[in-house]
Parts: sequence; C-alpha cells; structure tokens
Amino acid sequence: MDIQQLSVKIFAKSTTDGQRFDQSALIPIFHRWIREKRLGPEILLIDVADYRHVVDGPGIMIIGHHAHLGLDEGRGLGLRFLRRRDEPGEVAAKLRDGLRYATLCCEALSGEPTLGGALQFDGGALELRVQSRLHAPQSAATYASFEPTLRAFLAEVYETEADAIECEHLSDEREPFGVRVRVPGTHEPSALHPRLLG
Repeated sequence: MDIQQLSVKIFAKSTTDGQRFDQSALIPIFHRWIREKRLGPEILLIDVADYRHVVDGPGIMIIGHHAHLGLDEGRGLGLRFLRRRDEPGEVAAKLRDGLRYATLCCEALSGEPTLGGALQFDGGALELRVQSRLHAPQSAATYASFEPTLRAFLAEVYETEADAIECEHLSDEREPFGVRVRVPGTHEPSALHPRLLG
C-alpha cells in the first residue's frame, strides 16, 4: 500500500494547573524557526498563520512549501506535522518521515525557554491522517491494509509488543482516513526521535 500527504499529531500532556495553553506565545517562536530553518534545508518554511478563530482548528501554524505544522486543537491539543508535497510511497517510510519531524518539533517546543515548560507532549498518544483520499479512501478496507504495517512499525520504534498498541480507526466519512494510536507506557518525543533517524 502506498500513501501520500500523511499528517502525524502528537498529543500534548494536560497542563498541571488546568489552564488552556495560550497559543499566541508560539508566534515569535515559529517566526524564529523560519529564520533559523529549524527543520533543515529539506523543509522550506514560509510564514506563520493564525487560525485560532476556527473552533477545534489548527491554531497557530507554520505554512511551508513541503509541509505545514501547528498546534491543532481537534480532539485535544497536539502538535500536527502534515506533508504537503510528496510522492506516493510505502506506509512505513511515510510513518518514519512524519513521526521524525513531529517528534523533532515536540522536542523543540518542550525545551523552548520562553515557554518555561508549559507545553509538553505524550509521545505515545498519536493521531495519523492520510490527506490524499486517492491513495487511502476512508474505508474499512483501507484500515485493514494500513493497520498491520502501522503496528509493526510502531512496535519497532517504541520497542514494545505490537498487540499491546491500541489502534482505533477514525471512520467518519467526512474526514480523511485516520487512526488514533495509544502506545502503553511513557514515551518522550526526545527519546523517540533518535530511533527515527537514518
């Protein structure tokens, strides 16, 4: 199975004081990431966009030529990395690419001095979406084809048993094909990222 335009969302941990995270703090951070080419030369970052007016929307985003990223609020706050321009390719390779960049961004935000540790991420709580319906129509058949590769990939990266990973098909026909994932245990993005290199 080949897929295209994968998005990976890593959910944020709950804030200790129960307050909602103020995304306005991300605007200068994301502008700095653009200047510094924070995601490397292969991901061209262009501008910062504010979608906080959209209910359960993408929040503050970096718009890029090859990918977008932002703090998405749909089904819970989390960092979403979305490939925009890529060729169709094998599921495992796309998962490795998407999770590599998502963990890199989460690690950077978690350690961002100006946020003072206010934003931390649960590397074991994911939402995956395939935006290209041509390669992954929203169907049970797509899930049946996608899920075994997903489990095998996650078991390798998270160093756990494939059967221990919870996968839920997000089957709303109005939305792109998606899977919600829960990997048991504690998984910091900073520990996952090195396993995704190479």
